[in-house]
Order: sequence, then C-alpha cells, then structure tokens
Amino acid sequence: MEQHDRVSTIAPVPVATVPGSPRKVFLVSSRETFRGLSGLARPRRAHRDATGTDLVVSEVDAARLEEAAGLVHRIEQRCGGFFAFDTREKAEAFLRSDRSTAAIAATQASYALDNQPTVVHWLPQVRESRIRDTIAHLSSYQNRYFASATGRESAEWIRDTWASMAAGRSDVTTELFTACAACSTQPSVVLTIAGTTLPDEVVVLGAHLDSINGNGGGSPVQSAPGADDDASGIAVLTETLRIALASGWRPKRTVKFMGYAAEEVGLRGSNAIAQAYRGAGVDVVAVLQVDMTNYRAGAVQDMKLVTDYSSTSLKAFFVQLFDAYLAPLGHTRGTYTCGYGCSDHASWTNAGYPAAMMFEAGDPGGSFPYIHTTSDTLAMMGDTAQPSVKFAQFALAFLGETAKTRAMHTGGPLPPMARR
Repeated sequence: MEQHDRVSTIAPVPVATVPGSPRKVFLVSSRETFRGLSGLARPRRAHRDATGTDLVVSEVDAARLEEAAGLVHRIEQRCGGFFAFDTREKAEAFLRSDRSTAAIAATQASYALDNQPTVVHWLPQVRESRIRDTIAHLSSYQNRYFASATGRESAEWIRDTWASMAAGRSDVTTELFTACAACSTQPSVVLTIAGTTLPDEVVVLGAHLDSINGNGGGSPVQSAPGADDDASGIAVLTETLRIALASGWRPKRTVKFMGYAAEEVGLRGSNAIAQAYRGAGVDVVAVLQVDMTNYRAGAVQDMKLVTDYSSTSLKAFFVQLFDAYLAPLGHTRGTYTCGYGCSDHASWTNAGYPAAMMFEAGDPGGSFPYIHTTSDTLAMMGDTAQPSVKFAQFALAFLGETAKTRAMHTGGPLPPMARR
C-alpha cells in the first residue's frame, strides 16, 4: 500500500479545465482518501461527521470518476471510498442529515438465534453451479456501467430472474427503483416478500449490480466484466432467494432483496433508497451487504467481518450467526477495516439504519487484485464459485434469523422443513 505524507490543512489543488468538459460531481470522502484524489479533485469544504471522521467535500469532473475509484483501489487497496452528488448543495445536505452515530449504537430489533429448523434445512441446498452460472451471465455483458445500455439490461435481467423465482406467490413483488436522479438510466432492483405478522419491520439483503473499469473514462462501451465486483454478490443473493422461495417460506418480517445501481460511482443507488426509506419512515431493522464474495487464495480465513461504519449490535449478531452455522462446517472468520464509504452498507448507516457487511477472504496480500479491470473474470478466480457458497449460507442464516419463519401449523405434526 502506498503511503502519503500527512498534512494538517486542505489546500485547493488546480484541476485542468477543458472546453466542453463534462459536468462536475461532488464527492464526500474521508480526508485520507481525499489526499489520494488530490490530483483529480478540488476541495470545497472540510467536515467532521457524527462518528468523528474527518471528511471533505470535493469537486471532480464526472468523466474522471472511474479514475478516482481506481486511485482509491491502488492507494488504499480497497473498493469504494466516497459518496457522489450532482451538486454541492446535495453533498452538504447529506452531511447535515447524517445519522450514523445512532445507527452504529442503536439496536433496532432483538437479534436472537431461535430459527434453527429453517436455517439448518436451507444450508445444504446451496449449489455452487447455480452461483457460478449467475456470475458467468452477469460478467458476460460488455459492462454493467450505470450509464450504459447494458447497465440497464443487466438490471432488467436480475429483475426478471428474481421475479421468475417468485412465480405464483401473491406475497412477493418485484420492481425497478428509478427514483435516483443521479443513477442515469440504470435502476436498482427490489424484490419484496411481505411479512406475515411483523410486516412493518423490514429486513434488507443487498448487493450492487453495476460494474466499472478504472480506465473506462466514462465510456458506455468500456469493458468491465465485474465478476467478483459484484456479480458474485448478486449471485449470492439470487441463490439465497431461490432456496428460501423454493421451500415455501413465509417470513414474519417483510424482506427486501436489493440490487443497487451506480455503487461504483459513489454509492448512488443505495443512498437514494436509504434516504427515501428514511423520509418515508420505513422501519428497517437489519441490513446485510454482500460485496465481493468469490476470491480466496492461500492461507487466509474464509470470511471477514467489516469492523467500521457498521451497527455494533448487528456485527455482534453476525459473529453469533457465523459461529452457530458456518463454524461447524469448518469455516473460519476474521475482520477487515473497510474505510469510509467502502460499500452500500454505508448508505444505510448514514441514514440511521443498522447495517453490516461480510467480505471475501482474499489472499495474504489483500482482496481480489483485478477489480475495476478487464481481468475481473471467473477465469481469474479458478472458474469456480465455491468461495461464494459460504456467503450464500451466511445470507440464508441471516435471512432466517432476522426475518424469522411464520408458524405454519397451530397443532399437529410439523412440516418436514420445521422438523429438520
């Protein structure tokens, strides 16, 4: 990881201007991340958020967002790193409305392990081949860039795939979320399973559906297969949904599976949804983020709990889930400090909702080295989705133990699912 000299003040940095250049975008990032972007971005305001993190609002050419994401990856060895807005006013309004301290400290629901019959029945049903097929399909698009035709087509494919799994279920609906003005033509995908006894309490499982090439320059025809980042996350959600629906499962709480648009260009899709839910007073009690699940090489732990910008109580619950359901299968866990704005869980945290994330094993040198390049392919991960199997199992455990299972019978013998 490259190191940069620390400075105590933020000085404006000249940015070249070109006649007819694209419009500006305003980024909210940590001060540390801004230093790495200082050749691209001009600072507009320093800020400290509710958690005490030093932040910067900066301005960058929209066409250089891929370059900004690439710099974060190369310098900080991580994904994400900023929220993006089309005006400075929106960026500063985002900072003023920050509810992250409440989200990190609060317990919105009682997390307890008391739905073992459902979860234990589900776990052996995860199929590597199904996850691999989904990754292969999504990474076959030229890209899933938020401003491209294939970016929209891939979102529609996810919507159609999820809807087909719910055929005949009147309690399941699927929609394209388009109320994101900054997401270009790419919608987010939301599938909802209505809760039976606690319908006003909402559980969210999310992953971003877009992809990007760090050298794409904003081109709608850039090559960005995004197999690990984050076709793997969408594939994990798809397998999780398949197993839950195939079992005839009815949750007590309402569940929403989400494929977020425009994550790679500043967490835009998830932020739009989280802020819309906050404005509407939706009671989201738990959010699982699944971003990069399919790379593991060398002597490393199987899964890493992201330690920062996440709900304290939900992180503790994740540890319980892992130890109860995945450790007996021989899997091991570790931790990972992700950094400000590294993935879509940060949108929910900022909006005041409890969110947390498990991250891929990686290798002894870090995470998958080919994200945001043309080499983010299944071939570079051994043509297998085996590392993602455990993430689908974890997602199933999270789903069963947060949304819970409606009691199927008031008397008599239990159905086979509940007996196991």
